[in-house]
Amino acid sequence: MFLAKDPNGYWYIYYNSDDGKRKRKSTRSKLKSDALKFLQAFKIDPSPSAKPLRLSEYVIEFLAYAKLNFAKGTLEIYDGTLRNLQTIINDLPISALTPQHWDTYKTTRIKQVAAATVNIELRTIKATFNTALRWKLIQSNPFSRQPMCSVPESVPIFFTKEDFQIVINKIEETWLKEIVIFAVVTGLRRGEISNLRWQNIDLKNRVLTIESDATFKTKHGRRRVVPLNDNALYILRQKAKEQSSSFVFSLNGKQVEGDWMSHKFKDILKNCGIREPTLHFHSLRHTFASWLVQDGVSIYAVKELLGHTSVKTTEVYSHLSGSGLHEEVNKIRIGFNEKSKDLPNVTLPSPQVG
Repeated sequence: MFLAKDPNGYWYIYYNSDDGKRKRKSTRSKLKSDALKFLQAFKIDPSPSAKPLRLSEYVIEFLAYAKLNFAKGTLEIYDGTLRNLQTIINDLPISALTPQHWDTYKTTRIKQVAAATVNIELRTIKATFNTALRWKLIQSNPFSRQPMCSVPESVPIFFTKEDFQIVINKIEETWLKEIVIFAVVTGLRRGEISNLRWQNIDLKNRVLTIESDATFKTKHGRRRVVPLNDNALYILRQKAKEQSSSFVFSLNGKQVEGDWMSHKFKDILKNCGIREPTLHFHSLRHTFASWLVQDGVSIYAVKELLGHTSVKTTEVYSHLSGSGLHEEVNKIRIGFNEKSKDLPNVTLPSPQVG
């Protein structure tokens, strides 16, 4: 049972009736405080004939909600994961789910896909049932404290500047070359590039804005402003002269779809002789971050440029900044004899025992 506001401005109580169907009742109030009081007083008579809400029924309701609130890519992850969940543990009442079902899912999927992928799915499942808890469909989330798969530490794969130049030289289509260069100098995600519109471009102030609209949802729903370097600015100024669509990157007046973009880029990599399976379009985003860190840009600045919600996500690039730490450790100085070419024989005190 939960409260939700209708487009007409009134708050409604949503609940499952005795026959297991979802129903709603108006609180007759537009004020949430009054609606909460109504909710507290609202009672449903328990009935032994009431049917419990099954997993398949809940998934339908959840995905309808997710479609309106999540980005396309995120929705696809939820959809695929919840389909897998139903296949693996069957169509149980959601009130009957236990940590054992979590382990069953984990041990089944780890035989099929990489551990990192399984962890994405497990986090998706946990978030799904946090929503069920918030909707008061379950009394607790049985998966809230369950462990993830153990994943060996890995680093993002990115292009060297030499390999990137080889790739650029291999691309014959101007539209694809512009997109690839734009991706590596802005760090934008594939969907952000594909859905970028001219209304989001500010050439005067050298920035672009990433934000949700009626057809595109940003990751985490956040809005961010991205600065443009000289390369990105040049590409946009050239394209501004020949606008044929509301989308910045278009082909024959139509939006360049993200899937098509990735497919064409993968073909280019094969033609270049690059067979590394982990290199793909998203590697351009990793390349943007990696090059910045290698050039001494702080992890915190890279976090903001990438639009990460936590610096922990950005820390996967921190290993690339090791060479830049020499200047930091040299701030610790001991007054050795500077006239001597060799370090003096310094005797350190023995550690005290006891």
